[in-house]
Amino acid sequence: MKKILIPIWLLGLAAGCQEAPVEASFAASETAVRFVGAGPAATRTVVEADGTEISVVWGSDDVIGIFGRGATAGNNYPYAAAPERNEPSQCTFASTDLDKIFKWSRGEQAFYAYYPYAEDADAEPNALPVVLPTQQMQNGPGSTEHLAGLGVMKAAPVTRVFSEEDPAPVGFTFRNLFAMVEIRLKMAPGTAVDVPVRRIRLLSEAAPLTIGAGTVDLTAPVADDPLDITDGKKEAVLVFGEQPVLNKTDYQSFWLMLAPGRHPEGTLALEVTAIDNSTCTTTLPAVAFKANCNYRQDAALSLDEFVPAEAFNATAAVTECRVGEPVVFALSGEAETVDFYSGEKFHQWEYADKDRLEYSDVFFSFRAQLQTLAGTQVHPLKVKVSTDFDGTFEEPNILAATWTDISARFTLPTKPWADNGPTKEDRYLEEGRMIPSGEVNLSSYYDEKSPYIYVAFFYHIDKYDALKNERTGVWFTDIQATRQEGENRTVILSQTKENIHIVNGANYADETKNYSDWGATFIHDGVEFFPWRFWCSSKPTGDRDAYAVTNKLERKVSNFGPDKPESVKGGGTEMPRDFSYAFAEPGTYETVLVGRSKTLTDETETVCRFTVTVKP
Repeated sequence: MKKILIPIWLLGLAAGCQEAPVEASFAASETAVRFVGAGPAATRTVVEADGTEISVVWGSDDVIGIFGRGATAGNNYPYAAAPERNEPSQCTFASTDLDKIFKWSRGEQAFYAYYPYAEDADAEPNALPVVLPTQQMQNGPGSTEHLAGLGVMKAAPVTRVFSEEDPAPVGFTFRNLFAMVEIRLKMAPGTAVDVPVRRIRLLSEAAPLTIGAGTVDLTAPVADDPLDITDGKKEAVLVFGEQPVLNKTDYQSFWLMLAPGRHPEGTLALEVTAIDNSTCTTTLPAVAFKANCNYRQDAALSLDEFVPAEAFNATAAVTECRVGEPVVFALSGEAETVDFYSGEKFHQWEYADKDRLEYSDVFFSFRAQLQTLAGTQVHPLKVKVSTDFDGTFEEPNILAATWTDISARFTLPTKPWADNGPTKEDRYLEEGRMIPSGEVNLSSYYDEKSPYIYVAFFYHIDKYDALKNERTGVWFTDIQATRQEGENRTVILSQTKENIHIVNGANYADETKNYSDWGATFIHDGVEFFPWRFWCSSKPTGDRDAYAVTNKLERKVSNFGPDKPESVKGGGTEMPRDFSYAFAEPGTYETVLVGRSKTLTDETETVCRFTVTVKP
């Protein structure tokens, strides 16, 4: 495999805190111990790169922990750094807890310090717990801010006997326990595209790079390798807050904090994962990482050496189950994100990219009766609906609208009655007189352009001719429209003169009486009724057309937005190898797993569909 490497590990010592000015002397037998930084230090609050060296200064948020033994004893007392205003590398340390202040006592006293302070680190100073996370995050291109939260320092032990003739404060010389490593990367000359980087890994076959569990002896002298590692991890992973992009022109710096250790030739590898999950693996030169040192390695990567990742796929051995029994999907390949749509309501793939609109149902019903003395036309009535009627209750406007005949969905009267219709309660109640139409759901007649619909009754009587076709009238009561949302129903229209608009057509012009109109009101069960009738004169001299149109009937539209999936894998997380889901209700579900991955120039989407049958 061809590798383009600049095999140079560059080393530099960390520089830092110097002794600060102090008062010439102090008195009293219980004088508080003063602590200062007294030599090269490495606190990771502020890290600045300067060539091949790391320059480190203290920050006001830094807190160290101090153990005292001998004449002055104390476990894990917190002391905060107070940098000099004009020279931050010079600092004193002040107690942050009035109950935990070291005071001078007669006799020999030893002090052991570490950074950063850990409140729960109350163990003996010879076994202070130490960890170094395997996954580390760099905020942006070239940033070293993340190193501040990764390093651990110990100070060289200090033993003193208090003397008023020698009142100098205790000076700590800190040393970083880890190595700071800078990997500088760019693409090889001639690379046609820039390469966004998803993550960087260092892998070793020889020694740990990070620490799951370990200890450091604060009482021991500072050494090149002061750690006792009980759980070492032979990898370090660097991920990013702001995604870096490699080009062929400029190096970009990537910083890691690593455990000390030797990595002979051929045991240390650099793995770079691009945005499309392809990987380029490079063997690095031999190196021995030492504590408190800064290393640098440069590499130019060839696009040809990036190995494509296996494409995402999902399979299911079984797609039939019972309620509560999980269906297991096996996942293979790589994807940046994986989403699961169960097929249940509000979790359906068909609504992934469009709003889910829920419409209320609108139901319509009435009661009607045919009435005649010698009528032979027993089908004078049609029921129609329109979504484009303009709301002007006049014959030209009614006829200009588009009407859909829905008469067949209702039960219409067929038996003519010889006497008058329901103008009083006893006729309203008389069995067989007023025929219930049945309740019809009008929801399917609405369109998405408007939430409104109109219902109209069309009345037609043919001209009296040789067939002796007499008139037939139609009485109406109990016209009602209700809107249903879930389990709740609301009456949105009832039979009143304000809600029903009767229009006699132009062919009634020769009539002198017997127009279609409202009848006499009556009271039933405490409710006032407004019956009305389609009607015309006996033996009409021409065709007769009349209409009755309701006010508009509005249905409610609820917009729930696109359906939401369950996230199986988010960006930056490890790819799981299976996923299970249990359905709570029986049924047949169109289930979808969607894997999305970025490429160097675009994005791909893989959709895996399953029909899952869930039995009770």
